[in-house]
This record gives sequence, structure tokens and C-alpha cells, in this order.
Amino acid sequence: MKNLTLDETKKKLEKVGLKFTAGNLSYLLEEAVREDMNLHEFLDSILTREIERKEEERISMYLKLSSLPPGKTLENFDFSFQPSISRKKIETLATCEYIKRCENIIFLGPPGVGKTHLAAALGIRAIQCGYRVLFKRLDDLMYMLKEDENSPITRRRRRRYYRSSLVIIDEVGFQPLSAKEANLFFHFISTLYEKSSIIITTNKSFSEWSKVFAGDEVITVAILDRLLHHSHVINIKGRSWRLKEMEEAIQFAVDPEKDSHTKPSEAIFSSKEGFSSS
Repeated sequence: MKNLTLDETKKKLEKVGLKFTAGNLSYLLEEAVREDMNLHEFLDSILTREIERKEEERISMYLKLSSLPPGKTLENFDFSFQPSISRKKIETLATCEYIKRCENIIFLGPPGVGKTHLAAALGIRAIQCGYRVLFKRLDDLMYMLKEDENSPITRRRRRRYYRSSLVIIDEVGFQPLSAKEANLFFHFISTLYEKSSIIITTNKSFSEWSKVFAGDEVITVAILDRLLHHSHVINIKGRSWRLKEMEEAIQFAVDPEKDSHTKPSEAIFSSKEGFSSS
């Protein structure tokens, strides 16, 4: 049997796609000797690390393609600040069983209560569970749909908003849609119906949705019919995170016991970038 070199082995590992093992072969061999691994244990060790590395790369790529806002996870969501939210319900949804059943989630509530945070956090969990996810604000989604309106259907089917297992549509209700846009949105929802899951965040109650969709009651009912058929509706009633942070900033600026070096005149109220009366 000819003498093998590490370089030759590394090249073979790279050819079969074991890049992590190829790049760390010397260390892995030294570890095997140090830990007194048998051949089976060594093989299992390198395969486990390859799988873990490939999974990390997959998650990183899916997160990049998803357009999800960074830093919004379930771990850093303060459930104590929004007691109207059932933590158990959210944790159950985080198992992603609803995606297997092509069910939808609708977060209702005023601005700033955590709707987007929870939607994005569930999107991250979905990626971790192996699903493709796309996050878009409604106005960005409508721009894409209008751009693709006259494209061949085969091309449209290849777009990520049709190929994703979960589509998150943020900020439904902030700006009303035109009649044409409402019709495009209806066809979009109809295409995804019972094929993919949809998460929607909205500051409008369902009774106000016709105002969002160009005042068209027929299209509004048709959209709601498809969204609510298999759905989880979560109504958040609470204070705004942003107002809470603003109040804390003001309190910190004016409370000498918290920081004796901070004066109100030096903080928010005198800043050109601070609050104004307009």
C-alpha cells in the first residue's frame, strides 16, 4: 500500500464535498488520537461536524434570501411587557407545525406592540426548521407583483414569493391600495392558498380591511375568506415598545438620581435631533 499524504486525502475530501473535514484534517486526526477514538467514532465525529457546518451555511443563506429584519428573535421578545400575548401559543407556533398544514397567522394590533418582531421571530424559527421564508412589507410586495404582472407565468412561478413555504407580509393597513393593487393582492393570496403559509401583521381590524383594499367589499371578503380559513388570529392589546423606550429615555435624561451628569438641557429637549412641537 502506498504512503498517503494529507494533501492527497484533503483533495479527495474536497471532491466529495467534505470541505470542513478537508480544511481541518490535521486537527481532527490529532483529536482522534488524543481522545483515543476508534475508527467508527472518528467517522461519526467528522460526519456530525460536516452536517452541522452545512446546516449553519443553509440557515445563513436562507436568512440572507428571506429579507427578514435582523435581531428579532423569540429569545429577546419581552412577553412580560405584552401580557395579552399567550407565550404558550407563540411557542406552539414556533414548532412550525402550522406550516406543514399550510395554516396562516394574523397579528392584529396598534403600531409598536411587537407584531413585526413576533412575525420575524417565527420566520427565523421556520428557517431553522428547514423552510424557505420571504419577508416583505406590503408596499414592497405590491411593487414586485406589479413589476411581474406582465411576465410569463413560468417566470412568475420561479419568484421567491411563490416558492417560499412561508411568506410574511408586514404593515398591511398603513397605506390603502388602489383597485388594481387590491386585485393583484387577491390573486397573490389565492395562488398561495393551501400551498404555503402566510403571516400578516396589520394595524386594522377586519371590519376596516375594505378601506385598505380600495373600498371593494367583494375582494376584501374573498381575501379574508382565504386567509382565515386555516388561521391563527392573535390580537395584541398593549403599549407601544417605541413609546416605552422614549419614556425611559426622557426619564433618564431628567432624573438626576440616575445620572447626575445628565441635564435635561443637554439631553433630548435641547437637541436639534430630538422632539419638536410639530
